[in-house]
Amino acid sequence: MKLFVPIGTAVAWHSTYQDVELGSESAKCQPDPDRDSITSGEFPKGFKWSFATAAYQIEGAYDKDGKGQNIWDKFSNENNPCHVEDCQNGNDACKSYMNMDRDVGNMAKLGIENYRFSFSWARLCPKGKCGVTGEHSAAGIKHYHDFLDKLQAANIEPFVTLYHWDLPQALQDEYGGWANETVVDDFGDYARFVFQEYGDKVKNWITLNESEVVCDLGYGAGFFAPGLTGWGPQFHCRHHTVLAHVKAYHIYDSEFRARQGGRIGITMNTNWYEPNSDLQADKDASQRWMDDQLGFWADPIYRTGDYPPSVLARIPDWALPRMTDEQKKLNLGTADFFGLNHYTTSLVKDCDNNGNNCGSSWTGLGCSEWPQAGSGWLFSVPWGFRRILSYIDQTYDSNKYPIFVTENGISSRGNGTDLNPELDDAWRIHHYTNYIGQMKRAIEEDKVNVQVYTAWSLMDNFEWTTGYHERFGLMWTNFTSDERHTYFKDSARFFGRTAMTNCLSVEGDTSTCPKAFLNLE
Repeated sequence: MKLFVPIGTAVAWHSTYQDVELGSESAKCQPDPDRDSITSGEFPKGFKWSFATAAYQIEGAYDKDGKGQNIWDKFSNENNPCHVEDCQNGNDACKSYMNMDRDVGNMAKLGIENYRFSFSWARLCPKGKCGVTGEHSAAGIKHYHDFLDKLQAANIEPFVTLYHWDLPQALQDEYGGWANETVVDDFGDYARFVFQEYGDKVKNWITLNESEVVCDLGYGAGFFAPGLTGWGPQFHCRHHTVLAHVKAYHIYDSEFRARQGGRIGITMNTNWYEPNSDLQADKDASQRWMDDQLGFWADPIYRTGDYPPSVLARIPDWALPRMTDEQKKLNLGTADFFGLNHYTTSLVKDCDNNGNNCGSSWTGLGCSEWPQAGSGWLFSVPWGFRRILSYIDQTYDSNKYPIFVTENGISSRGNGTDLNPELDDAWRIHHYTNYIGQMKRAIEEDKVNVQVYTAWSLMDNFEWTTGYHERFGLMWTNFTSDERHTYFKDSARFFGRTAMTNCLSVEGDTSTCPKAFLNLE
């Protein structure tokens, strides 16, 4: 795994980015024509294609126009030791705060009509307090109004994430951030403020992005901001993100839905966890890992109101507070869609790496045959995408909660320079073609109700602890240019044509999909 971790960092248990041992001899590593095949063809009418970004990763302007400090501002600027590779930070990032026309224009040229991005909590409410007595930034408020107006003028529908990892530092300093239940009320005040201010322009709301990463890496393992460690902070954080989502949902549902007519949900991240063998022990281990990464949030919201039994059996109540009967009732059904971020697959066997804790732990395995991305944790395994979509449908009912794929993509590392950028990224097109093709199979063959597909990311950006070394963008960002010039990669052209025609053209097929002509001058 190539996650940048400072020497001496204490590590708590976590799921995200967990190491996998390559070289599994499972038959599932071998090619399977029936499993792996995809075909060209159209998607259902009204299917939405989108790009995604996040405020801290692209905006820059970290101290402009009254913006408050957030936990990533502080974390990425600390240098004793540095938390980010090469001591990089997000102070400038892609300079999107000053380049709204550039970003909207690039999407418009590609024919993209949907865009998922996040608001910066500290840009709107510098100290994190958004209630009537809190401090609000007029410049920050105006910025997002202006950006939403530009999207509307370009016929691009916004999908807005309230929280994408950038908690106001003032709340972390005051009471410990997500590890303290006070954050639930502050998040509710923030959500209410945003719904009131922007609800006439935004009809698709995502409360939180990848709470598992926030809590496991930020409050458990200490790799991400704010850099805390321990089971207590980790699982209290997890618990409070569930309650914060639920609170925001009920605020929208009771105070704004009737007038604004929007939708609200949450985005969760998960791998597909495939049993390494047909042994029941491996199947059970795979389910435990799925319960931990996805079910922790999905079960309370979409299924039972409470955490999965395997989680409650494994995590003591001093670390993870138990839901009350009243909370379980409030939790259940608090979403209009199922937001999914998916990137990769792991094979799973029972027991830990040392062969201990069988029946309660697990070990992740990978196949040397799987292509590895620029991120050490990311392997291209398209057939796993179909399986996770089908699992969600069968477990949480995609007819009741349609699936919005809110992130999917692949990274590169060390491919080109700003003086000689790699724009010919046929390997990325191959990855997207196969993942989208497997999604198409899930829709057509498994009858899964997927309504949105979002590519991560619109452009290369600040990738957290790896800084600017890993590039997920379909557009190349020149980070050595003061203007942050961007250039279309071939994958951007591929994705634009796919979106414009609502049709996947498998490599070599030039006749199935309508022609799409992009003016990218």
